[in-house]
Amino acid sequence: MPSKIRYSAIVGSLGQTSDRFMRCGYKDPELDKVEFPDVIASLEELGVLAGVDLYQAPDGPYSDADTVNEILEKHHLTASSVLPQVFGDRKWKYGSLTAADPQTRKEALELCKRNIDFNSKLIGTPSVNLWLGQDGFDYPLQTDYSAQWGWIVEAVRELADYNPDVKLTLEGKIREPRNRCLIDTTMTALLVCEEVGRPNVGVAIDTGHVFMAQQNVAQNIEVAARHGRLFMMHSNDNYNTWDDDMITGSLRLTEFIEMFYALRKFDYDGFISVDIFPYREDSYEATRQSVLNMKKYDETIDKIGFDRLTELIQEGNPNRMTQAVREAVFGK
Repeated sequence: MPSKIRYSAIVGSLGQTSDRFMRCGYKDPELDKVEFPDVIASLEELGVLAGVDLYQAPDGPYSDADTVNEILEKHHLTASSVLPQVFGDRKWKYGSLTAADPQTRKEALELCKRNIDFNSKLIGTPSVNLWLGQDGFDYPLQTDYSAQWGWIVEAVRELADYNPDVKLTLEGKIREPRNRCLIDTTMTALLVCEEVGRPNVGVAIDTGHVFMAQQNVAQNIEVAARHGRLFMMHSNDNYNTWDDDMITGSLRLTEFIEMFYALRKFDYDGFISVDIFPYREDSYEATRQSVLNMKKYDETIDKIGFDRLTELIQEGNPNRMTQAVREAVFGK
């Protein structure tokens, strides 16, 4: 069962990066390549990627699909997904697709539809990733939860029907920027998918968001795949308490090996997109290290043997599993 996984990187976090303490950004614009064509060229030079995840440009040359296609083709990359910006503008501070204000909900729908139109013109027709960071709540007695749930189901269904040839992914995250996000976990995202009831709606599983929620990535993968809703993977690492977006595999080993076993089990042939925020380190090298780590985890499945791993899992003996992983990674 050879691996069919392809790797991509989220472009938006590889240029200028800032936080609430360093609003000017951590990168020196005079030294670091932060313009879109330069970022794409730098990603090609890494030699480990097949695609890139994009943010939707609201205007300018990179809002034109033909221009983006030309740049990507020049550098032998394809768009794996595009993210609509329904979280980084002040008008979304009380939500986007589920804002209490109907005009805000309408504007968010229109923006997402423009994103769908844009994606439909990109080579490969990448998915539209709905990460709705501003949709949720902060305080008790602040939100009509039933109405909010109805709005998300209605909105996603309308977007799915707008162009059934474009896939939509819902990405769960337990918190940030809202104290409680509406789509907080993969399981919540799956519940929305099932209620929406459209075949082009699935989930994007972010490893760091799963760790942050104190959950297991492989379990998330297997449940999503069971329902035919596993459309996209994002990879990074963290300390479980926050979405640190660190180099993939810089903290974990066995959990990522288990993740690749689960992806092999369901014959996943999509992208894993590196979703990191390398504030102080070299962005491109951090991306390359993330992919190289994942390739080694994937190779470990072959070293142990997929069938043997299956037998060990069924046996459920952690001593024998620990031995198998150690010998595959470090030798006897």
